[in-house]
Parts: sequence; structure tokens; C-alpha cells
Amino acid sequence: MGMKKTFVLVVIVALFAGLILFRGHQQKQLKTATPEEEIARVETVRLREMDLAEVVEFTATVEPEEQSAVVPKVPGRTVLEVFVSEGDRVKKGQPLASLDSSLIRRQLEEARAFYETAAADYERYRSLYDEEVVSRQAVDQARARFAQAKSAYEQAGIMSGYHTITAPAGGVVARRFIDPGDTAPQGPAFLIFRQDNVKAVGAVPERAFTGIRLGAKVTLLVDAVPDREFEAEVTNLSPVIDPATRTGKIEVSLPSEGVILPGMFVRARMTAGERRVMALPREAVSRLAGTGETVCYVAEGGKAILRVIGTGIEHEGFVEITEGLTPGDEVITTRAGTVRDGTRIEVYRR
Repeated sequence: MGMKKTFVLVVIVALFAGLILFRGHQQKQLKTATPEEEIARVETVRLREMDLAEVVEFTATVEPEEQSAVVPKVPGRTVLEVFVSEGDRVKKGQPLASLDSSLIRRQLEEARAFYETAAADYERYRSLYDEEVVSRQAVDQARARFAQAKSAYEQAGIMSGYHTITAPAGGVVARRFIDPGDTAPQGPAFLIFRQDNVKAVGAVPERAFTGIRLGAKVTLLVDAVPDREFEAEVTNLSPVIDPATRTGKIEVSLPSEGVILPGMFVRARMTAGERRVMALPREAVSRLAGTGETVCYVAEGGKAILRVIGTGIEHEGFVEITEGLTPGDEVITTRAGTVRDGTRIEVYRR
């Protein structure tokens, strides 16, 4: 190969190497160059005064509207038999359990013997008095002994009846605290729930609590009975607000229909009147990831400025704004993913 050809080849290789290096440098320059900031086109709204219905939602637990604790009138006796189990339906006066009555039976027999003797004595003394054999005082004493024996016999009869524990009201046996062989307790032996009607008891934030009235209608969703809504009525409102939780207790009542049972969990929803509020459309409000703060973006000086706000009730696409904005603020409603705090914006109106 001649000198000239070698020189041309070297020049060509050098040119290619230079071109490759220049393209690499150009790519690097493009990567490090600051791209021109895009301007986001947005729409804005201002705070709007409006009447919003306060929709109150709370969770509650079902309780019996009435319950009866069945306490043995003769504690200390041995339980012989128990006739019912938890979950059984009972009628008023139905026997629930029997207690050992051997002691009262002996007392009853003795009381009856005294009563029969005193009755015979009294009859005999009256006859003798009519025949003027005994004094009036003797007859009165016989009558007093008879009255006392009669009272003791009747009392023993009543006590004998107490050895069968009966239901004071109809309902469902919710709890059974005794078994055969136990000693009858001083406290309850059974707990009976009347379940024609039930009540749901929950807590409502104080702001909404003041707008609730007795008799107001409430819609209940029962987890255990899906695909159905139940209508209830407010029957009791706590006269005080709990200072620790800032909530008030509310009770609502409804027919159990045989399907809503004490202990079930329910979700309640109701309207507690309307309030005049300052509001924004729902799409203008968002939550900040990580912190959970409620925020919006305000158009200021051609930029989107993040603003932390306080919110209240929500209804039909509007949210009450309680703090963080003034009536003149231009709040951005249309936010592309590129709008952040400090993003350059252009406001347009349709």
C-alpha cells in the first residue's frame, strides 16, 4: 500500500471518530439542557355560598329495646333442672328452671298442720263462746292464732312457687347463667330480650348532632342482612356531648322483623337539616398523598400554589370549605397530572 493511500485511510478513520465523539457530546448536551417549562392550561372557580344538606353517617350496634334480668327470689337453693337454652323463644310465665324445694315442702307441710289445728281450735272456741263456756278474750286469742297460722301457710305456699323460675316477659333467652347442680345465684339466672323491636345505638359528631331531631327518619344497612335497607326513627338523643370524643349518643328504633338481632353491626345514614356554607366543586379538592391533608391549588401570579384547606359536609358534588380560602381566591378545577405547587399556568374560561 502506498503512502498516499495510507494517509487517506487515516484521515477517513479520524473523521469517523470525530463524528462519533461529536454526536456523543451533542446527546450529552441535550440531556443536561433544561427543557423549557410547559404552561398548563387550567380552569378556575371561586368559593360559592350555598345551602347543603348535612348527611350524617354513623355506625351502631343493635341492642334489644327491652330486656329483663331474671333473678331467683330464693337464692342459695340447688338448681335441679333448666328447661331452656340460649336462643329459645319463651312466653310470659313459662318455666325456665326448677330449684330444690325439699326444704320448703317440709315447711309447707308444717305450716299447713299449724293452720288446720288453729282453724279447728278457732271453730271450737267460737262454739264454746256461744254456749257461754269460754270468755270473749279466749276466742280473740284463738282467732289471732288462726290468722297467724293462715298467713304463715299462705306465705309458705308463695315461697314454694318461687322454686320454679318463670319468664317475667315473652322474648328470647339471650343469656343463661345457670346449669343443673349449680347454686341459684344472688344475681341474674337468665337474661331475656324482647325482640319485636330493636334499637341501634351510635355516636354522631357534635357539629351534626345539634341538627338532629327526635322522630327523624334514618336508613339502616345491616351487614348481616345484605341487599336490604331498613327504615328507623330517632327515639333518644343524649342530653350531653362526650368531651373526649366530641360526639353525642343517638338511639334509633325499628321493628326487628325477626332478622335484626342484638349484637349485629349496622351503618346508619340520615339528613340533619341544611346549612348555609361556602363550597367548592368536589373535583377542586384532593388529598395529599402521605400526609392525608386536604388541599387545593390556587392560581396566583401565573402559578399554581398549593393550599391546605379544611372541609366539612359533602353533598351532590360539592364540599363545604371551613378554612384555608377567601372568597376572592381562584381555585383550579381542571388539573392535569403536571400541575404541582409552583407549576406555571394559564387560566382559560369557556
